[in-house]
Amino acid sequence: MKHTVLCLFAALLITACTQQPLPEASYDVIPLPKEVTLNQEKPFVLQPSTVVYYEEALHCEAEFLSQYVNDILSFEMKCQPLQGEVKDGIVLQIVPDDFDHAEAYEINVTPKQVIIKGADAAGVFYGIQTLRKSLSSLTSHLSPLTFHLPCGSIRDWPNFGYRGMHLDPCRHFFPLDSVKVYLDMMAMHNMNQFHFHLSEDQGWRIEIKKYPELTQVGAYRSGTVIGHNGNKYDSIRYGGYYTQEELKDLIQYAAERHINIIPEIDLPGHMQAALATYPQLGCTGGPYEVWKRWGVSEDVLCAGNEEAMQFAEDVLNEVMDLFPSPYIHIGGDECPKVRWEKCPKCQKKIKALGIKGDDRFSKEDYLQSYVMNRMAKVVEARGRRVIGWDEILEGNVSETAIIMSWRGTEGGIEAARKGHDVIMAPSSHLYFDYYQSEDIASEPECIGGYLPVERVYEFKPLPEELTSEQQKHIIGVQANIWTEYIAHFWHVQYMALPRMDALAELQWNNPEERDFKAFVERCRKMTGLYDLYHYTYADHIFNPRVWADTVPANLATHKPITLRVQPHEKYTYKGATVLNDGELGRGAYNSGRWLGFWGEPLDAVIDLQQPCELHQVRLRSLVRKGAWIYNPSSIAVLVSDDGATYREVARKDITLSEWEDRDGIFPYELTFDALTARYVEVLVKGHDLPEDHDGYGNPAWIFVDEIEIN
Repeated sequence: MKHTVLCLFAALLITACTQQPLPEASYDVIPLPKEVTLNQEKPFVLQPSTVVYYEEALHCEAEFLSQYVNDILSFEMKCQPLQGEVKDGIVLQIVPDDFDHAEAYEINVTPKQVIIKGADAAGVFYGIQTLRKSLSSLTSHLSPLTFHLPCGSIRDWPNFGYRGMHLDPCRHFFPLDSVKVYLDMMAMHNMNQFHFHLSEDQGWRIEIKKYPELTQVGAYRSGTVIGHNGNKYDSIRYGGYYTQEELKDLIQYAAERHINIIPEIDLPGHMQAALATYPQLGCTGGPYEVWKRWGVSEDVLCAGNEEAMQFAEDVLNEVMDLFPSPYIHIGGDECPKVRWEKCPKCQKKIKALGIKGDDRFSKEDYLQSYVMNRMAKVVEARGRRVIGWDEILEGNVSETAIIMSWRGTEGGIEAARKGHDVIMAPSSHLYFDYYQSEDIASEPECIGGYLPVERVYEFKPLPEELTSEQQKHIIGVQANIWTEYIAHFWHVQYMALPRMDALAELQWNNPEERDFKAFVERCRKMTGLYDLYHYTYADHIFNPRVWADTVPANLATHKPITLRVQPHEKYTYKGATVLNDGELGRGAYNSGRWLGFWGEPLDAVIDLQQPCELHQVRLRSLVRKGAWIYNPSSIAVLVSDDGATYREVARKDITLSEWEDRDGIFPYELTFDALTARYVEVLVKGHDLPEDHDGYGNPAWIFVDEIEIN
């Protein structure tokens, strides 16, 4: 009787299962394929008996496909060399004559067979990624033994040949296993260039056999600044480095995933870890220490010291011995010239080279061009090309240098007009170390700024200011993750995902028309894979945060407002109306809800449109001391009846915030005897940065939001 009951139960279970539709894959993936044509044929059934047949050059790709299916569907397909014609299973082939683009692929699905062919092995690999991601929605199923692939064809190719992600292991170090996971994340998103930032003021991360002390001394700092670049430090020795054997393993790991690793040795600035090791390479001779702060150190390689130049050449040559990359990044960013201005060796070199300043650049700027061009020749002599940050345009740049435009798109536009190849990586849209939400109190700490997924997705890498011929010099797009405030790899993942989805769309498709709502739904499917591989990711676009971010209507709300001094061009947004639109700024200074002023006051005039009785003015200011943003030094309120003659009715002087004081948003209220006026002028002045700040000698930023008049 027991046996009969079990048999009956099994029969009912089989009947129930056969009545339910089998899970079906969706080709609505990220990045979205360019051409998808489906038909009504019976779908291909993916099951444990399915065999992957591969051409000899695609053995690695076949193994990846089998592993991906096993990860998602819990069965591993057999992989066999392709011999003759096969009529079932999955077939991997390279057919270059069928394609007009490198890395292109085509998937043809029939009831009996799936053929993935590519222009090259990379194309086949990306076809496999599309098939893999089409299964991502199946990760939540209870592992039935068969799955459906809709019949039809997919044809796809990338718009940009350079599709990059950057990682900084210098501020905080990440072990090799974590870096490999980062490469896996890139491969999932069809990215092919890994920019590996290996030298910094805060740590040297690559073994150089000719200079072994670089990793004995330069790879470790004696402590790390606490908070956002305060004046307190812990005393914990921190650091690490990658041996050349480890890097060879990493290079192979990346190559299997069709990713090229671009090493960066940042020079002549950001070299304090090297100077701490070899102080004779600096202008002052030291002593130096591996920097415990964030920011930009004024101690750089001595451009007039032949030993320093030989050191840089030796390092680059050894790096090129190790990395087969066609690109070598030599930095060139954020190099202060204050040491060079006073250094006898640098000034002697300037004289020897006949360098003179002009109305655009100083003679020290041109000295940096000498350094960069000298290093470019070393790289080019080995058949490689240099990449430099857009600062290298400030002087005489090597004609063959590739420009990485990070300070907006302006550098990229200038470079493309001059005939340079360009990689677009503007901080405004592609710095993934910025906050993903304005509600920063609920976010893991990071350097600041605000960069939601929407802003990444809306970025247009091909500036309209360029002609079609000039646009051809935009060879790629890259996002960067700097790690001053990112100490753990889970945090790296959180900052990358799902912004990496939006980046993948830009790199692969650069869509003319964008549908953010549809994009979000495709992102939601991707989270099935993120969960499967235990990736940490932000969920703001799936679960929008709602908070009170308006002020009650007051006399100033939506009234005509003019600025006598314009905000800094980077923080202008919608202009003066930001100050009285009723919407409050939160903790992210570049959210578009704050106006930023640097070295100039905020001077706003509000026309109440008729005489009104008033007795109070309120406004809010942001403080982020590590980002050079401080409280105002003074606030004054002036009124006028005719808009021509003003009289001051209230003033508040404000003491400069100390390092120990908290950052945040601070309201200021100026109350005065009731009066009647039509025009109200609000004048907000800023402080200079204090002596204990890295930026001492410069004005502090002031960021101001909603002005209320009551």
